[in-house]
Order: sequence, then structure tokens, then C-alpha cells
Amino acid sequence: MKSCLFILAIFLLLGSSTVYSQKIYVDKTDNGYEQPILDKLISENYNITFKKDKADYIIKCIIAKTGMARAKAYVAIIDNKTGDLLAKTKQARGQAAITNGYANPKMRATKKIAKKYLIPLIKKYAK
Repeated sequence: MKSCLFILAIFLLLGSSTVYSQKIYVDKTDNGYEQPILDKLISENYNITFKKDKADYIIKCIIAKTGMARAKAYVAIIDNKTGDLLAKTKQARGQAAITNGYANPKMRATKKIAKKYLIPLIKKYAK
């Protein structure tokens, strides 16, 4: 009985650690707003490269429509071989407020993208 449980535990542990073969490069932004995207990709076991020419796909974080304590952002996935835009996420909004300790709205927007939209989009388009 103990050996069956041990074997089952090994299969569960090995089955949950999927590693993807595509190499992904995350383009840098001016103030490091790409960090939540990198963290999410690493936590999901994606193969990250720090050399742009070695990557299969490039993820570009675009911060748009910034204003007084507000920002909108989205992420674009680009095929590095052809240079074609494969997909882009929905725009996420970030806002500095007292409830979030006046956090940086640009960073909040990219955190929302990493949490909600990034992984489903990569699974759908980056094959």
C-alpha cells in the first residue's frame, strides 16, 4: 500500500513540472515594468532566453496612455523569425489609489496582464 502511494506521488510530482521548448525573450522597458511578465513565465516553467537572436518569440510590454496616477498597458507576442505580430493581450488598466498604497500604475497594469492574460495567450499562439 505504501509503495502504491509512493509511486502515485512521484507521478504527480513529475507530471506537474512541464517545461516548454520555445525560447522566449522579454523585451526590456525603461523602468523594469517587464519584471512581472518574467516572473510569471519563470513560474510557469517557460524557457527564457536573454539573447534576442536566440529566441523563437519576443514578448514586448507596451505602456500606453499614461496620465495622472493612471496607466494602460498590453503585451504583444512577436514571432522572431518572421517579425510578425502573433497576438496581443487585452489592455489592462492600473491606477494608484489609497487602497493599494499608491502603487505605480504602470507596474500594476503589467501585473494584471501577467496574472490574467499572458499564459492563455502564449498557449494559444506560441506553439
